[in-house]
Amino acid sequence: MRARGVVAAAVLGWLMGMPGAPARAQASGAGLFDSDAPLRLRFAGDLGTLLNDRDSVTARYHRFTLTYRIGDSAAVTVPVELKTRGHWRRQERHCDYPPFRLDFPRSRVDGTLFSGENKLKLVTPCRPKLGDYEEYVLREYLVYQVYNLLTPWSLRARLASTTYVDTTGRRDSLTTSTFLIEDPERMAARNGGQLMELKGAEFSHVDSLQLGLVGTFLYMIGATDWSLRGLHNIELAQDVAHGVFHPVAYDFDFTGIVNTAYARPDARLRIRTVRDRLYRGACLTGEHWRAVLAPFQERKATIYALYERHPGLSPGYVRSTHRYLDDFYRVIGDSARLSREVIRRCREQEGV
Repeated sequence: MRARGVVAAAVLGWLMGMPGAPARAQASGAGLFDSDAPLRLRFAGDLGTLLNDRDSVTARYHRFTLTYRIGDSAAVTVPVELKTRGHWRRQERHCDYPPFRLDFPRSRVDGTLFSGENKLKLVTPCRPKLGDYEEYVLREYLVYQVYNLLTPWSLRARLASTTYVDTTGRRDSLTTSTFLIEDPERMAARNGGQLMELKGAEFSHVDSLQLGLVGTFLYMIGATDWSLRGLHNIELAQDVAHGVFHPVAYDFDFTGIVNTAYARPDARLRIRTVRDRLYRGACLTGEHWRAVLAPFQERKATIYALYERHPGLSPGYVRSTHRYLDDFYRVIGDSARLSREVIRRCREQEGV
């Protein structure tokens, strides 16, 4: 177990320009998710009341102030409201800190980094005092980075070193690694689409190539906790110009590649651990399979490089992730294994 704060310190060092800092800087006038440069965030408010308000039905927003910095720039303070969210991670018996939803008053953030934003998700370590849990946040953040390499129909994320300050003085301040997740409506809009919140979609209702890519991506990362029909860990967006629907996956802490200590697969799937891959996607033609697998092969080196250069990851995790990805690439590079482990397991319609 690594000492408390090691991962946050690594991210903060990245912020301050240590080796491995991202090449892209925050461009003047750029949006929140137009840069990979990590942020420094500080939330100040009644932290205890927020953390105790976890009922999925009655939880409300709580007023905080958010102060942010980009690199060595001057601090900017904006008003924001925070609310607990999530399913498994919202429960206090599972997590000291649940994920949060941020709500910005749009008229009060004009001209700031959060201009145009309304509601955003923030992922915080479930148990920040444990080093492994802090690394889980970095691991999940990198899954979004991998996804972005494969398709623009994916949610972007922005890493941050975040300090929580309890203005009542009843709780200690906490600094930890976190990341913000792009609003799904903004993701749809930048792709010329609109978000659809209607449940009940079947595989036959969505773009087959995009469905194949998403299914293969989820197979690659060892994700089985999703449902298109139920919109569980899946958003559905429509390309307005072409009228087609695109599934967009999110929430990756229960995946094999993130490999949290608490993740367990659904017993009905008959796999032992989340590290066991199971293709739960749709059936495709041979031509479609070639088109779906092409971006995975083309971006292979870049995907591996994400894990090799990112600060805060333990060497053991980097090695195990390389082996995990190696096995995926052996499957899609071997026609017999691909047929046996993926193509023959395809589904004409969604099921458990």
